[in-house]
Amino acid sequence: MNTHHVTRSSARSSTSFRQSYAKPSSTAAASSSAAGWISPNAICPVCGASVYFYANQHGSRVFFDDLGPPWPKHPCVDNPVRYVTTVGGRQTPSLRDFSVERRPSKLRDRRWKSYAVNDITIEDGQSRIVLRSLNGSVRGPNWTVSRPLPLRVGDIVFVRAQQMSYFDIDACEPAVAEDAKRAAEIARKLITERDKQHVLATLAARVAAGEMTPDDMPDVTVAVQAARTRGELADALKIRVTDLKVAPPRPGDLWLLAIAFVLMVGATSAAEGGRSFLMMLPGLLLMATAVYRLNPDMERGPRVAFAVMTALVAICPAGVLGGAIQVEILHH
Repeated sequence: MNTHHVTRSSARSSTSFRQSYAKPSSTAAASSSAAGWISPNAICPVCGASVYFYANQHGSRVFFDDLGPPWPKHPCVDNPVRYVTTVGGRQTPSLRDFSVERRPSKLRDRRWKSYAVNDITIEDGQSRIVLRSLNGSVRGPNWTVSRPLPLRVGDIVFVRAQQMSYFDIDACEPAVAEDAKRAAEIARKLITERDKQHVLATLAARVAAGEMTPDDMPDVTVAVQAARTRGELADALKIRVTDLKVAPPRPGDLWLLAIAFVLMVGATSAAEGGRSFLMMLPGLLLMATAVYRLNPDMERGPRVAFAVMTALVAICPAGVLGGAIQVEILHH
């Protein structure tokens, strides 16, 4: 009989620790209008600045000037301190016990959107996480991570594309997790020789900049050349698949796509009925060719079908725009 283990988290309880100053008088919760704002939960005992403070049961502690990538540390962390004043006696920034509302600073990468953990379940070694907006008014995305995460309800995380940045309270340091389902989809995508050359050129630039040693290049080059998918390429580089950067689209293919759409619009604006469709055929052919060339990470069969379907779907907006141009011409 198959069995599996399920663990559902609750809000993290705060362990007690000594405070050096009185609790701040303003402890009002952040208002619902403060979506995306996270308030400092502590006062630096060295300089008195409002900071974000994390501590774990092992005695590790860290201060940040702002939350979220790139997780800028407060400079006073270089000095050992014994006592810390926190809002509400909490050891992690939370949606409760805020002091004053504060906008995200310029230190934070705004491309990462902040969420709160609404629910987390550990099942069969995977973390299933439900997120929500900080003010609770909007439900956020659902995540599945292929390992247990030390998160609790109310913890704050930051999401960008297929990655989630959070503070690992056990290790007392920021960490990044991939969405398992999205990462698996990316890992299955095929790569081209152009992608491999792009990666090797990037590695060569890192060697020239002193970020890698030349001795690492031969083994990495062999592994890159042997890769067929993005997952295999990421394994060769020993990075997360969501961190992998493949070759960007060729500018010529983008121009081909634009020219194809212009030809289709021109055909519908110059003729009507079956004649306009015949005039549109060159544009349709160019459109399908451009879409095919812009999707080298697909298998040949689905790639051809996707290119043809995209070209056919483009008939509608091209026809609407061409018809509007034709009406305008007739009006004048």
